[in-house]
Amino acid sequence: MKKFSKIWTTDWKPDYSKFKYSGWALLDKIKSGEQILDIGCGYNLFKPYFGNNLYGIDPYNSAADEQINWQSYKPHKNFDVFFVLGSINFKDETYVEFQIAKLSDVAKKGCRVYWRQNPGTGPHSLNSTDIPFYPWTKERNRYFAKKYNFTIKEIKQDTGDRIYAEWIKN
Repeated sequence: MKKFSKIWTTDWKPDYSKFKYSGWALLDKIKSGEQILDIGCGYNLFKPYFGNNLYGIDPYNSAADEQINWQSYKPHKNFDVFFVLGSINFKDETYVEFQIAKLSDVAKKGCRVYWRQNPGTGPHSLNSTDIPFYPWTKERNRYFAKKYNFTIKEIKQDTGDRIYAEWIKN
């Protein structure tokens, strides 16, 4: 069994074109000048479109602006938009909630969070059983959004079994 970090740096390759809502369609949702934090940016594919307005963090990928995990990251400025495209998806509910609580703490009123969530159902393309996926549902989105003072603007099925959600900080 491969270690988690090895899978993301050797096996995983992004394909944003396959996601109807949480891929390239996000380019049209960002206003000029908005500051974006891409949590778990992977290969930092949005960087060429937003330049210095986007800051990508990822613990495993050297294409990130900073190689760091979300738990350790200390924002160096205020952000208007957060991309969480598959990164707050792992381990148990306690761990996921800890990460959402941090997101709530750093998001200012009116910030938007764009999500791509893996509900943990069925096999993953990486075919590894040592990756514990959190079982996201629309109900868990509603629970966490309410608890952490967000409003869900949109939530729907994205390509395959992924969930696309857009939260706004109250």
